[in-house]
Amino acid sequence: MNNYNFLRGNYQMDRNDSIDIFDDMNNFFPNMNMQMPNQGMMETQKLYTPEEAFTKGNLFANLYEQYKNYKPIKLVANNEQDRLYLDYARNAFAAHELNLYLDLHPNNDSMLALFNDYRRKADSLRSQYENSYGPISISSDVLVNSPFLWEEMTWPREGGNL
Repeated sequence: MNNYNFLRGNYQMDRNDSIDIFDDMNNFFPNMNMQMPNQGMMETQKLYTPEEAFTKGNLFANLYEQYKNYKPIKLVANNEQDRLYLDYARNAFAAHELNLYLDLHPNNDSMLALFNDYRRKADSLRSQYENSYGPISISSDVLVNSPFLWEEMTWPREGGNL
């Protein structure tokens, strides 16, 4: 298959043909120098903590590249509500990053176990938050009843707390 047909989406191949996507991408973008990672690299990923990953926007330390001189800002909670939400957001982010990783590497048992730990922690924190402060997601269980909880709450602009 030539590069032009690959770009156009002409994928007429028989069962014995194969595409090395990294070779094809190197032909299209020669300055990127993409290489297929080896299996050993897939097994030993260096991960940030959920706090650091949330701050940097990437759970995988080997994939993080700082943009120019930008220094990520560490978020600090001002009260218990903020702390609970920030803990939830960090764990949900870590679980989501691992979910994406597992889409490509479904047989990595250690990453699956870590994903389930972060997911359970995020679910627990979301439940704690919603029991104390109200819904934070459209899929929240507190939204199954009418009227919705936020209709009964006093909003900050009305002198209440969120």
